[in-house]
Amino acid sequence: MNDSQLSQLSPGRNIQLMKSTHKTTTARTLRATWSASTPTVAACTLLFLLALPSGAQPPPSAQRSAASRRRQQQQQQITQAQAELYERWRANINLNQGVAFEAGREYAEKYPNDEYALRVRGWVANYERAARKLQFEELLFKEKKYAAAFKVGKQVLADEPDNLRTIINLASTGYLASNTGDALSNAETLEFARRATALLEAGSTPSDFKPFTGQPDVLAYLNFITGELILKEMPAESVAYFRKAIESEGTIKNTPVIYTRLAAAYVASQYEPQSKEFAASFGGKETTPESKAALDNINRTVDLITDALARAIALSGAGTQDSEARARWMQELTRFYKFRNNNSTDGLEAYIAGATARPLP
Repeated sequence: MNDSQLSQLSPGRNIQLMKSTHKTTTARTLRATWSASTPTVAACTLLFLLALPSGAQPPPSAQRSAASRRRQQQQQQITQAQAELYERWRANINLNQGVAFEAGREYAEKYPNDEYALRVRGWVANYERAARKLQFEELLFKEKKYAAAFKVGKQVLADEPDNLRTIINLASTGYLASNTGDALSNAETLEFARRATALLEAGSTPSDFKPFTGQPDVLAYLNFITGELILKEMPAESVAYFRKAIESEGTIKNTPVIYTRLAAAYVASQYEPQSKEFAASFGGKETTPESKAALDNINRTVDLITDALARAIALSGAGTQDSEARARWMQELTRFYKFRNNNSTDGLEAYIAGATARPLP
């Protein structure tokens, strides 16, 4: 899965939140009362509703508990402004959630101790969580502001620590940020990729696989990310991750970049140390069985490198968005190909053309 594929998802804009916990009849009564009455009557209506739970009758004054008296004292402090602010929240929770959010947040701040504040705070908290989810995916998929998306995504994960879709998206976000030169989150990104991989392999399923085609596609991409992030420090291990991604049913096996990274991992983990050891042990000396065996090892590694580079070039094609990079890959392939073919490029074009039809060596 490449960056252009990731950008195809455009998350929905409607935030679905819990509806008001009023009973239908109560909500209908409130709506009619506030729309038809004066502000003073609205305040009185809220006062009445706060005082009398649904279906309850006020007890005789002689039997009122201390809690009832305290509630009565609180209710007496309800103002017209409070009633109007509450109604602005209530009337907009389904029709205009942005307005409802601002009203609800203001209500919870100004009147934190009344019994309706608990309901309002719960709705506001749910709205904020849903808004963060939407913002995360907007930043990641549409705006492509990966550093900002990573920050918001971690807040989303704090809301729901076991949300597999969020963990997968954080791994994607961190990799894409690193790919643009921002490597500050690489350690966290690697942890998210490994965590998501473990959960998927254990049978967990995200709420939505998009923009991936399914579990194999996600796993292949996560293996690619893991291999990429450990390439510099653990190139031999990265080879295993790249090969696992290529040998899966994920779409990333059809992208050039994974083969160039596989070639780089072969160079760092095998070719460079083998070449240095050969030069130190056998450079300028007559051929021996030991030097021939060492050279054979180098040749096998070069064959792996040329195969990977030929696949990248074959998949990139001339005139694509990879044209500039393709020219560099061709230079590297030509160098290694000539090393194995007596400094000749004969047969190179045919070698590239048949690259993807060959089994991965």
